[in-house]
Amino acid sequence: MHRSIIFGFIASASTSLLCGCITSPAPEGAAYSAYAVGDRTRVALDEVVVSLPMKATAQPYQNLHVGLAATINPVKTTLHDPYTVSGIIQRLDARIGARVVEFLTGVKGQSLDDMPLLRAQIARAAQAVVDEGMHRWQHGSD
Repeated sequence: MHRSIIFGFIASASTSLLCGCITSPAPEGAAYSAYAVGDRTRVALDEVVVSLPMKATAQPYQNLHVGLAATINPVKTTLHDPYTVSGIIQRLDARIGARVVEFLTGVKGQSLDDMPLLRAQIARAAQAVVDEGMHRWQHGSD
């Protein structure tokens, strides 16, 4: 009796260890299951604050607060869950922040009217760091 309980426990434990997680993209043009509604996960990164020279303001420099977040959605079926990607992006946070600071310190004489363009340029700078990090991971294209 005792031996069969131990065997059953070992069989169930090994079965649960062998089972993997499969993440698939949300179906397009079809009714969604609850798990497929919205984004798979997101990561909020640390805020970056940089003093920028500004045109047409009372002070020559203004602090620009940049808050970044990453939305994670698989583009094809994979054995890795979105939380694996979340961990990678969290580890890239310092590099992303450094790249944003590097980009912003090279910007000269911004005005408040230039903010939409600046926002897009910051997003591209941050995305380049994420793309580089995902390229290093063998499943990054998923």
